Amino acid sequence: GWLDDTGLPDVFVGFEPLPGPPVDRPADPAARAIAAVAEASTLKVSAATCGLTSVGTGFVVAYDYVVTNAHVVAGMDDPEVRSAAGASRAQTVLFDPDVDLAVLAVADTPGTPLPLATESLERGAPGAVLGYPNGGPLDARRAAVLRTIASVGPDIYGRTDVDRLVVELQTVVRPGNSGGPFVLSDGRVGGVVFAASSADEDIGYAI
Repeated sequence: GWLDDTGLPDVFVGFEPLPGPPVDRPADPAARAIAAVAEASTLKVSAATCGLTSVGTGFVVAYDYVVTNAHVVAGMDDPEVRSAAGASRAQTVLFDPDVDLAVLAVADTPGTPLPLATESLERGAPGAVLGYPNGGPLDARRAAVLRTIASVGPDIYGRTDVDRLVVELQTVVRPGNSGGPFVLSDGRVGGVVFAASSADEDIGYAI
């Protein structure tokens, strides 16, 4: 399948490259302060069925629109987004299995849109990763940029190899974190978390 041993997508075809040299993550209070800006805009994404469900994370990118990973909503007819403010039905309006991104239309987004960083990220840039690991409560973890790398990896169905620009992060990513934001210290989103290293539990990847 296209999920590796971490329960998250494979980022690379063949061997995973060795990560960049370690960087310092922000201290917990700094990471909490960074995360606090994005908490209201970070949502749990799940299928509205009662059986075994795919659960991931998304964040408000524009009023009434939420970004998540394509692999989170693949095969979901009626995704649901949930926050402390309650749950809303969503409709997938953009689905890109190559880049592994999807956009959901939601009638009423609970938080304000998070601005996106457009420039390449500096090594060591501090931030926080927000998500709902294993479908549990909202969790924020301190993170920092190791480097940006061009990866060749499978699309979400494992059918074709695609080129992606990936941000390698010094952070812990677990299943359920997929689609969550990597938030920089200025409140902008530096990447969409989508995978974890299969070799080093302290390395995660964002698109």
